[in-house]
Amino acid sequence: MSVQEPRTGTNVPADLNPPLVWQLFQAISRIPRCSKKEKKICAWIKAWAKQRNIPCKSDRTGNLLLCRAASPGREGVPVLVLQAHLDMVCVKSEGVRFDFDNEPIPIRVDGANVRAQGTTLGADNGIGVAYCLAALIDPRARCGPLEVLLTVDEEEGGTGALGLKAGFFSGRYLLNLDSEETGIITIGTAGLEITDFEFPFRLKKASGCTALSLIIRGLAGGHSGMDIHLPRVNAIKLVSAALNKLGEQLPVRLGRFDGGEAANSIPAKAECIVLVPEEAQAGALAVLEQWRRETLSRTRDIEPGLEISIHPDNAKKAFSIEETDTIRRLLTEIPHGARAFSRDIEGLVESSNNLARVRSRKSIFEITVSYRSCAENSLDELGAEMKSRAPGWTAKPDSPFSRMVQKHYGEVLDRPAELKAFHAGLECGIFTRIAPDLRMASIGPDIHSVHTPQEHVNIPSVALVWTVILRIVAAMGELEETGDADE
Repeated sequence: MSVQEPRTGTNVPADLNPPLVWQLFQAISRIPRCSKKEKKICAWIKAWAKQRNIPCKSDRTGNLLLCRAASPGREGVPVLVLQAHLDMVCVKSEGVRFDFDNEPIPIRVDGANVRAQGTTLGADNGIGVAYCLAALIDPRARCGPLEVLLTVDEEEGGTGALGLKAGFFSGRYLLNLDSEETGIITIGTAGLEITDFEFPFRLKKASGCTALSLIIRGLAGGHSGMDIHLPRVNAIKLVSAALNKLGEQLPVRLGRFDGGEAANSIPAKAECIVLVPEEAQAGALAVLEQWRRETLSRTRDIEPGLEISIHPDNAKKAFSIEETDTIRRLLTEIPHGARAFSRDIEGLVESSNNLARVRSRKSIFEITVSYRSCAENSLDELGAEMKSRAPGWTAKPDSPFSRMVQKHYGEVLDRPAELKAFHAGLECGIFTRIAPDLRMASIGPDIHSVHTPQEHVNIPSVALVWTVILRIVAAMGELEETGDADE
């Protein structure tokens, strides 16, 4: 396989609009910030705030809160919290050599979009962070008191938001900047549970066996919330099907199985090593080759980029036949995809499973499943030991804050903005645990193919949403005037 070297340190043109937001996004993109590894970006933001005399504090989890005083004459306006998350999903294309822990994201302009080169871009949620920081320093912003809440580890279970304590921020109105479609105001999302299964299986020498390698690559993948209802193929499920086909005809021992990357991404690639009796090698290759042809034929219309390679390997150790059978059965039984649709909102996925990741080690086999539901009680039905849970956010379309956001968004668009609930998760549901009366809405620019190396953000949409943010910031006094009737 050829190794592609992404260009690093790429600059976006200085004339992109709005300049302040793009300059900040470029700076953010130079700092490593994979989920659970946000120390460098936190340190940079603290230094950035200190240089500008912007009050900044952090909590024990690593979340940050920055503040901007009200413009003259607007001191009595309700406090608005602008919120985004600091981490990003770190995924790279097959064959790309890139160190997410040390290298800057290689961003570039491609027509009307900004994208990376062979990696996720991190516009989810780097653009949101850039909006937040820009609001703290843009002299044009006519605002009441502003608070900027920047959370850690949103993408791997929301542990940053889950670690927040009551009183860390004071505002009763929160504008989340983690949505991904212009013209849409998110007012409700699904809850998310991440579950880890761990099995104490041990690799042992497999005498009298020969090894075969099976590699899956080129699938579309995607976001486990926004794309779970689409006809996307799961790479782990494909390997599982191949193992079952083989296991129906001869003894199979699993030597290695690694698939998927992030808990909230649909697996786009996987690879495994399987050991079979030496005398059965030719038969095993024939079975796998027939399965490969049938799979490519069946999926060509929905996954045209799928590549399946099968070849001999020199592995000598494997799990036992019994352990392999247990893994095969479990991966077959774990559901993947949309499980139920809402009866109230047409087209809204209510519950879904994502078989997200498998990892084999010398003495352990790990499976990660993410489960989403708009109904909190449905999260209890999974029945496994959960790693983390983020509650859903119940839609309240008649909220005065949501209506105010809708009004000003529509005026910028010159057409009505739509209030919607989505199956993808946001941190807003978690915030209600410490602030039950918090009024919230979420907006964002057009970001496509998130959680994949094809991620890109539309340049004009970034400018449009920035204009909307400035309008909302300036309009917070309207809530005071109306008294913000109870919801």
